[in-house]
Amino acid sequence: MLSAITRDHTFRREEGQGSRLWHGLLYAFLVFVFVTGGSSQERGWTDAISELLSLPILAVAFWRLESCTPSRVRRLGLCAMAAVALLPWLQLLPLSPALWQVPGAREALHADLVKAGVATHASTWSLTPAATFRGALALLPATALFAAVLGVDTRTQRRLLVLCVALPIASLLLGFLQMGAAQDSLLNPYPQWAPAMNGTFANPNHQGTAMLVGLGICLAFSVGAFRSHDEATGRKRNPWPAIIAGGTLLLGLPLTNSRAAVVIGVLLLVAAPLGMAATALRRTGEARRGVIALMLVATLAALGLSAATGWMKVDEIEEFRWLMRQATFSLGFSHLPWGSGIGSFVPVFQQALPEGLLMTTYINAAHNDYSQVWLEAGLAGLVAVALVTAAVFAAIAAHVREHRGDRRLVWAATLGLFVFLAHAGADYALRTPALLAVAALLAGVVLAQAARSR
Repeated sequence: MLSAITRDHTFRREEGQGSRLWHGLLYAFLVFVFVTGGSSQERGWTDAISELLSLPILAVAFWRLESCTPSRVRRLGLCAMAAVALLPWLQLLPLSPALWQVPGAREALHADLVKAGVATHASTWSLTPAATFRGALALLPATALFAAVLGVDTRTQRRLLVLCVALPIASLLLGFLQMGAAQDSLLNPYPQWAPAMNGTFANPNHQGTAMLVGLGICLAFSVGAFRSHDEATGRKRNPWPAIIAGGTLLLGLPLTNSRAAVVIGVLLLVAAPLGMAATALRRTGEARRGVIALMLVATLAALGLSAATGWMKVDEIEEFRWLMRQATFSLGFSHLPWGSGIGSFVPVFQQALPEGLLMTTYINAAHNDYSQVWLEAGLAGLVAVALVTAAVFAAIAAHVREHRGDRRLVWAATLGLFVFLAHAGADYALRTPALLAVAALLAGVVLAQAARSR
């Protein structure tokens, strides 16, 4: 009997040590991906390390998920994850010549190849299989974090969200140091670009996106602290750390020179407290007041977006980006149903570049992720996007309807996802491994909380 108790105690102690080691590995992995994955173009040895580390993390994450309580929301999230992760590999499959030429753009390309005397050509779904293969590998860190977050406890998820606040603040501080250093300084991870408050990112707009995500988390933590208590100690939560961190991010946001980031930040400040108040009223049975608060949130958001649209129209650069989005969306129809292939934007867009967009430098992205996914992924991409949307909305609905999960964590992750959805209309933040990993982590938190019992 004594030996059995001793063995059980030893097993639990080893299990606890294994969990701490696993959680520490996830923290370190998130930091490494965030610090080294700030470029949408460069694919160096740091990206290769992230992708290799993703494989054992994925294996352990799936092994741990087997012991989790079965959940419809979690299963739907895993299906959405599989759809996104497998999409590039699907585009590497071969097609028969007849199917390959179904899109109008490919029929014209085939005719050009015949005129040039090229007897054979690539027959995969993707027009750029090498770029699509690199895109498939680039999804691995985000996929690993998503699967891992689904199987960890609430405390670990909270610490991962705190890291999503601390890392943008550290990047902002690095940006301040970069402004006083030489362009080729060790403080500038991308010396080919002049320092511009980039921090760990190659693009200051992406720095703004990361700061917005941190701001959304701080808003959820600070507002939620006024009506909640710590589960471990029973004491009322202290909102001031989140308020101070959020204030730091808010003050630094205009320094990124991203108009869209400033507009989204203002919307967060208005909508987040009202939205959280609405759900809190519904929890306490005051559904009518909650509905009124939600209607007020929607009205203010609509007015804010309308004002933001009018403001952005005066920006000549923004008008240029609008032309790129429209051209990309129109080009997508000529590549249906297969799409041009993940990672194929630059050569495909250059080939069909409108005269109004001719310039000395090449265009590296559509500056609108919705249009670019439409072009590169085709109908299969729409299916993957629909699955992701359904999984996230099902998780949020389960939280609102059945009061599942920690309200602060659900709102923190939801506000962060809102930032990515809003900024995707004017930029390409999700093309960077760092921000893609953060977005996957946020989606994992929402689904994991919705999978908890009431």
